[in-house]
Amino acid sequence: MIAGNIASERRFDLCPCCVATFEIADIRELAWLEVFIDREEMFDLGERFGRDVVDIGGVTPTRFAVMDTQNLCVATSVVGHPHHTDGANMNPTAGESGILGEHQHIERIAVLRQGVGDESVLSRIGRGRKEATIKADSTGLVVDFVLIAATAGDFDDDIDGFHLSILPRSVLLRRRPRSATVRDSPTVTTRKLTSTDGFVVLDLENAPMAVGIVRSAPKVLIDGATWLARSETYRYAFFNRKVSGASAAVNAPVETKADAISAFVTELGDDAFASVHLSAGRGVSADDLASLRARDPRPEQWWDQRDELTAVGILAAAERALDGLSGRSVAIETFDAMTTSLADRFRAAGATVVEPDTSEDANAILHADVDVLVAGSKVGLIGHANVDNVKARVIVPSGAMPVTAKALAAFGRAGVVVLPDFVTTSGHLAAWPVDDSSTDAAALVGEAITRVLSSPNGPLLAACEEAESFLASWTTVPFGRPIA
Repeated sequence: MIAGNIASERRFDLCPCCVATFEIADIRELAWLEVFIDREEMFDLGERFGRDVVDIGGVTPTRFAVMDTQNLCVATSVVGHPHHTDGANMNPTAGESGILGEHQHIERIAVLRQGVGDESVLSRIGRGRKEATIKADSTGLVVDFVLIAATAGDFDDDIDGFHLSILPRSVLLRRRPRSATVRDSPTVTTRKLTSTDGFVVLDLENAPMAVGIVRSAPKVLIDGATWLARSETYRYAFFNRKVSGASAAVNAPVETKADAISAFVTELGDDAFASVHLSAGRGVSADDLASLRARDPRPEQWWDQRDELTAVGILAAAERALDGLSGRSVAIETFDAMTTSLADRFRAAGATVVEPDTSEDANAILHADVDVLVAGSKVGLIGHANVDNVKARVIVPSGAMPVTAKALAAFGRAGVVVLPDFVTTSGHLAAWPVDDSSTDAAALVGEAITRVLSSPNGPLLAACEEAESFLASWTTVPFGRPIA
């Protein structure tokens, strides 16, 4: 076994193959351990380190392993290990989470300085076994349950957000009442409806008004709706408007959807929702919400031109990011009425629109080698699983939060520019001007992109900071930025 004392007197045990002890004064010297050692290839450690070396025995077998080094700042040094660990424990939920994981055979890992504020850190799992985060309580006064980590994202058109897996023979500890106002955080509230299975999420309860969309599907999860509301909050805050984001849903199968939406609209007409203004999202038509238009503050021009003005803003964002589109190449993910007009607009601006063959690769649009990728069909569209296949130099969102936090970090390392979705898709605000705001969608979005484009943290984070600065001037900044 190789063992040493780091300057902080914490013990560092690596491999049971060798029986030598030495002192490591600096964590950087661990890089030397990339050399593989076995019993037959011993050498003078005292000469190497200039310190006393002694033999030790009776070492408990352990094992050293490294995973996900790019995310954990973990040293990639690995020491050879001919023996299996002693007493590895079973994993009772192996494969149930849908996430690959290695939980056994790990004794300690070394974390590099720059990941932890110039402090060397060792993390331990005793005797090569996994220590469960949540342990069953054997007393009969509680309900035993196990939470399993689950992947996040849109698995089909009817489910949004995150999900929780409950093991067999487990029960939910608490169920929210069907009719209630639930505070989900210091700023977020969820109003459950009484007339149908539906809800309205308000991101900032104390805002003068709330604006967002309503969707309908057999099951729309509150988590996903909350993030859509958060994106709307940041949109209005970035443009200095005291408006909360909102997101509503009607949960109903196709055969009863019409009646459920009708009940939803009737309840939303009550004075309790007088300051909530919703437009149609997936599964809902503008005609379904027609009766709510009379009290909506958005002018007729907004309803008539919102798709066109949103497209104008997306084009302007791309032009500012690349200092012109003449001679540039662009791939456009087309998924709704607004995006169908984008190809003609980019061509008119001098760009070449690339249309990859999707017969062999359904995501060929996302993987096209172009200057600009316009995409945004769903939240988390570009994540850690496919970010390495994206070759575009600039990502221009055409919908809410298409890039995950992991993908954003990867793009940052690769020099790919990701524009803020809550800015690129805000051209329609030109049709709903307040105070001295611009009525020119191209100028409104283009000037906003110019302000954040040169930020050292990237335009998306810079836009978040600008929105938060305005929010802090009049309300509590909500917890969590609108990044998938």
